[in-house]
Amino acid sequence: MLKAAVGCKDEGCKADVPVRKCKDLVGLLADFVEHQLPPGVHASLERHLAACPRCVTQLRTYQSTVALLRTIKDEDLPPELRCTLKSFLDRNCRN
Repeated sequence: MLKAAVGCKDEGCKADVPVRKCKDLVGLLADFVEHQLPPGVHASLERHLAACPRCVTQLRTYQSTVALLRTIKDEDLPPELRCTLKSFLDRNCRN
């Protein structure tokens, strides 16, 4: 969840939204892109992005990484990597 404060405290960020630092947003990017944030948090993040070019760059990088990863097919991965990823997901994902 975004932390309450008066504007972003990161140098170069002109955002005046309830976010303490740009780094607080990194953990929200996946849910933002997938439209899984509560409406108020999503709107706050949109306002922050409108005023913070560094966070926009981070968002675009994240979006392009996700798009690239979605193009990889299971058979494109070496069997050892598939096994390692499956084990990691089984241990860490609760979906």
